[in-house]
Amino acid sequence: MITAFVGKGGVGKTSIASAYALNLSESSKTLLVSTDFMSSLSYIFTERVKNLDVMTLSESEVSEMWKSTYGEEVYSIVKEFVDTDRSILDHIATSPGVAEEFIISKITSLEDSGSYRNIVWDTPASSSTMHLLKVEREFYEHLGRDIKFVLKIKSGISKDQATKIIRRWQDLSESVWSTLRKSKFVLVTTPDELSVLQSAEIENDLNNLGLYTQYHICNRFIDNKLSEYRCDVTIGEFSGSSREIVEKIRPHILSF
Repeated sequence: MITAFVGKGGVGKTSIASAYALNLSESSKTLLVSTDFMSSLSYIFTERVKNLDVMTLSESEVSEMWKSTYGEEVYSIVKEFVDTDRSILDHIATSPGVAEEFIISKITSLEDSGSYRNIVWDTPASSSTMHLLKVEREFYEHLGRDIKFVLKIKSGISKDQATKIIRRWQDLSESVWSTLRKSKFVLVTTPDELSVLQSAEIENDLNNLGLYTQYHICNRFIDNKLSEYRCDVTIGEFSGSSREIVEKIRPHILSF
């Protein structure tokens, strides 16, 4: 099971995801992964924790991994459409949605491998990642149709090879999307008005994508000023170092 923590920036997603992962690691092998390229997980986990693996990747690392895995076959298709060299792969590797999908596909492969009983996903701010993945999935569908058209009017392209590559990209995208639909989404908000309004927008965005929030965590709530807002878990305001705050959060989110 993948548990994804979503919300606007600055609401404490990383601290709460870290606390939840630590709780899970006490009973089973757990992976805590961030797809935020400005992740602060390295400040929280300065030492290894038993049964817990922490994964953070920079944008450049993800781009290089993507090029190593898919670069040559992508180039074999692109060069039939555009007179270019392999430098175009640097552009494609940093295109919206590509890095996000690649990371999530890696998460999916780790889940399928059985290496982890639990995967905790600290997402970037807002639901932008989900939108990028939806756009990319639609892009693959259009790309498949466009290539079939080009194959009809241009000779010299291996139809079988092109079709096989596009089908593999489409399968990867569908696999990632299937994983998202099976994942558990936890929405984190703080009591300020902007956070509450944006949290409602994020939840609506997820719903429109067919992804649904199972739990709402109200972080840094010190009273019931926003009692009309749904709070499955309420966490107060804590002070201390990053790791100290995570430890103080842990008793509040023992399980969902």
